[in-house]
Amino acid sequence: MRVPQCHIHLVFLLAYLTRCQAYSLEEKCRLLAGKDYIGDPSDCQGWAYCQDNRLIHRSSCTEGKLYNFRDGTCKNAMETKCYSNLDEICSTLQPGDYAADPANCQRFVSCEAREYASGGDCGEDQVFSNKLQTCVAEVAGCPQNNICSHMKDGLLMADPQTCNKYYKCHNGFATALNCSAGRYFNRITGHCQSWLPEHCSKDDETVPITPPSKDSHICSKYYQADRSGEQRFSDLMTCFGYYTCTSQFDVGEWNSCPWGTHFLWWSESCGSPEGISCSYNRCGNMNRLMVATINTGCREYTVCRDYRSTKSEKCPEDYPYFDELTGQCSRKFPNHRVCYMDG
Repeated sequence: MRVPQCHIHLVFLLAYLTRCQAYSLEEKCRLLAGKDYIGDPSDCQGWAYCQDNRLIHRSSCTEGKLYNFRDGTCKNAMETKCYSNLDEICSTLQPGDYAADPANCQRFVSCEAREYASGGDCGEDQVFSNKLQTCVAEVAGCPQNNICSHMKDGLLMADPQTCNKYYKCHNGFATALNCSAGRYFNRITGHCQSWLPEHCSKDDETVPITPPSKDSHICSKYYQADRSGEQRFSDLMTCFGYYTCTSQFDVGEWNSCPWGTHFLWWSESCGSPEGISCSYNRCGNMNRLMVATINTGCREYTVCRDYRSTKSEKCPEDYPYFDELTGQCSRKFPNHRVCYMDG
């Protein structure tokens, strides 16, 4: 298969910048967290609407217009480019590197001399790889056609291989992000959570990690030299564990809050869980059957089993709010800190 050459229809000023895609629209919708419009990597006029991890609708801009993935609108061909420009691409590469022509990845251009179009052509059935800095056999479209190509800035995409990682889109490029220890990315909610989502593989599930009793880096990283005495810092693994440091040169000593309490990082003390913003396993260190689910405004609750989060359930419409103190759904909104938390 050969990557199609791009050309411009001068009469209608329409760029037919067709390229083979590594991700289909259906696949991109399946991985997109939330709902939004996305561009079609194989057709600069094409667009689609995704919702609930499904492709709901697909269409094309009218004659003479291209789809601008940056703002999700159709614009005149002279006013928009449906691909990332060379300046954006070269900013992600090393000095002296070459970059594939975004309109035709059979060609490549020197980033240092791109205003002079200095570069070359890979030839028949070859495309240029920005990562490898060489021409490679064309087997699945342009190697640069990543998971975020033709996507709006700020959109979150699930990793197709693992639920421990996800991507944030910017300028048509993907930045890989990791969920913190013991958490998994939920492509439906767009958040990391402490139990394995149903759509994730069991292979992604991790064994609960016990924080080490000593940490030789935490004190030098977080201890505030303008304050004297003992300082406490979250262990970044649990809602109830923390490290104590007496100086920036100290080795952190791990400690646990008393049973039934969680660590308040802002006051460096332990307190009631419903008043604490913690994004880790909220079922730990207490004997509760249910706790409020973060990122839901207390409209959902997390079911606990063996001190671990197992799943989230939604309160019924007649009793829309979960009160963590009573352990029940109620009509009255509970004014707890956890109800306002995002994480």
